[in-house]
Amino acid sequence: MSGKDKRKLNKCPAPDIPLSGADMYSSSEILSFLAQNGRIDISGVAEEMRNKEREEILNSHKYAISQEKSGKWISWIPDIRCASGRRLLRRNTRDLLEDAIYEFYAGEDPNKLYSGITLEKLYPKWLEYKKLHTKAVTYILRVESEWKRYYKGTEIVRRKIADLTKLDLDMWAHNMIKSYDMTKTMYYNMSIIMRQCLDYAVDRGIISENPLSKVEIDGRRMFRHPKKQKDETQVYLGDEEALLLKTVWESYKTSTKLVYRLAPLAIIFQFLTGLRVGELCAVRFEDVKGSHITIQRMLRRDSNEIVDHTKTHTDREVILPSAAIQIIEECRRYQKEHGGAMEYIFSMTKEPLVHDEVNLLLRRYCKRIGIDYRSFHKIRKTYISKLIDANMNINTIREMVGHADERTTYHNYCFDRSSDAERQQVMDRALSL
Repeated sequence: MSGKDKRKLNKCPAPDIPLSGADMYSSSEILSFLAQNGRIDISGVAEEMRNKEREEILNSHKYAISQEKSGKWISWIPDIRCASGRRLLRRNTRDLLEDAIYEFYAGEDPNKLYSGITLEKLYPKWLEYKKLHTKAVTYILRVESEWKRYYKGTEIVRRKIADLTKLDLDMWAHNMIKSYDMTKTMYYNMSIIMRQCLDYAVDRGIISENPLSKVEIDGRRMFRHPKKQKDETQVYLGDEEALLLKTVWESYKTSTKLVYRLAPLAIIFQFLTGLRVGELCAVRFEDVKGSHITIQRMLRRDSNEIVDHTKTHTDREVILPSAAIQIIEECRRYQKEHGGAMEYIFSMTKEPLVHDEVNLLLRRYCKRIGIDYRSFHKIRKTYISKLIDANMNINTIREMVGHADERTTYHNYCFDRSSDAERQQVMDRALSL
């Protein structure tokens, strides 16, 4: 066959012969048939493809993946909005971090999913996250109360978080301080939601930094400085304490009807040790070593649950005066003679003394002798004030009562326990000619 004949043959149309086998169907038709007849698992194939893609992306990721001392895992991703040209990613586990890296390069950046989110929408997510980090029910209730009072329905919670600037938050913070005539403590408690929600937004990759952290408040000019409460409302005066303790002791010696038989002795012990009421309820005989008692647990008021730490999560030792040691020995004697459980010092059973019961008893004693009721916390203030009056070293006092700073001890717990007549006598002695 000549070359010319071959060229003619090549130009001829293909014969109209029916196709057979795979050539008769498209790839999508074949895949659909196999899936419908149980010959192939589409979801399994998709998952395998995703895993393959994830592996390839992680292998080509140019930034190192490392673990911080805190245990969290970090790496970087490109971001032209940042001065460095990259953005930090931080997650609790390596798997979560690798997922975030994959989603970024695969076009599913979490930052895009949350780009339009407001504080109003983020707050419930942050609150659930916050609940994972505390067992204190009362703290969460306080946060929810702060949200309702200061945030719910306001303009700023409807703004996109990504659009909030330092100037926006500066104006918001100063306006809140003025509108509510806030003290430093009030502002701190109110701003926790905004501050920590924005920190959470940083962790989620919604924003690169917390703009509220750059806002400065001139506390001396802006905050209301509350006056210190009158001494007689914060502590038991000397003559009141003497009368109260006499009444409590007589009640213990004569009463046979108290459900909480050793509760009166707990009140006396409180005046001698200055414990927090939750710590007082939870002290055990095993905590006593000679003239010291180790404070290492407390009873939660919200749940009546014993936890193996104090409010500050730091164990401490308290020096026991001889009168406090006598109270412990009296409790030990009574429990042995009447079948007590010999665990908690002020409870006959294996359950600790309850806040409300001992507090109700204190109210009754105050009413009986005709003095104003002051809480167990104010007995603690009375105890600290007495030690300061006795010139005990302030650092020793601070350590025994569990304060981090002696300024807290002086500013919030130091009150004059003397009566007007006693103050007059001091004045006469000091200023006599």
